[in-house]
Amino acid sequence: MIKKAAEFVDEDLPESIMKAIKIIERLLTQNAFHEQHVLYKNYPPVKLAKSNAYDDEEEGNQKKRPMMKKDKAKEDDEKKEEEEIKEGQVYLKPLFTFKCDLTEGRCVSCMDINLANPDLIAVGYGETDINITDYNQLKPGLLCFWTLKNPDFPEKWIQHDASIICCSFSRKSPHLCAIGDSSGNIAIYNVKANDTQPIAESKDLDFKHTDIVWDIQWVQRENKGESLVSIAGDGKIIEWSLRKGLEYTELMQLKRETNPN
Repeated sequence: MIKKAAEFVDEDLPESIMKAIKIIERLLTQNAFHEQHVLYKNYPPVKLAKSNAYDDEEEGNQKKRPMMKKDKAKEDDEKKEEEEIKEGQVYLKPLFTFKCDLTEGRCVSCMDINLANPDLIAVGYGETDINITDYNQLKPGLLCFWTLKNPDFPEKWIQHDASIICCSFSRKSPHLCAIGDSSGNIAIYNVKANDTQPIAESKDLDFKHTDIVWDIQWVQRENKGESLVSIAGDGKIIEWSLRKGLEYTELMQLKRETNPN
């Protein structure tokens, strides 16, 4: 498995060395997932001719090399796939599986694809059981930015205090990603920034949502630019603007109808 190269090196290394490490990581990943990338982009397959001497040498190396755990697992998957096809079962083989130690045991609660860069995917992780009363059992939220350049480790990840329920990339400013959490908070992150702190959040505002934020969307309005609209379990639909900090406008208050019976 290919993991983020920077994970195994000192964070205090010069930026030039870190950049070189990242380039090497991308080259290794491109080689490992070449077939999947060709299928995903619908490129015509290209087979390069190899010399007989190279083929003989490669075959000899494969005979000498012991079978690794990853090779054994791949072989088992291929055998399982062949058995299911023989039995007439429908079988779907994933091109990419985005997972790592950070996301192990977590539930995917939302995802959004960046319009400016379709290879970039924001994925939010949070609890699915909203009836948990013991808050010590709740895991902190996690926001991962995955890319096809490395499906084995996210380009950037952000720890969040509460479970992330929804996320959305800005259409006008694709480097901005907004999230809504289970505590009624919204936060906006700059993907390009080196730190993981939000550029704006409603955590300390008196007029924030008081229940789970179920959905957020970026909306382009005439003469007002782009703003963020959120809806939560408290029945409020709120419009957020970033022109002067985080400004608040309540668009609507949904009320539960009384049961006539």
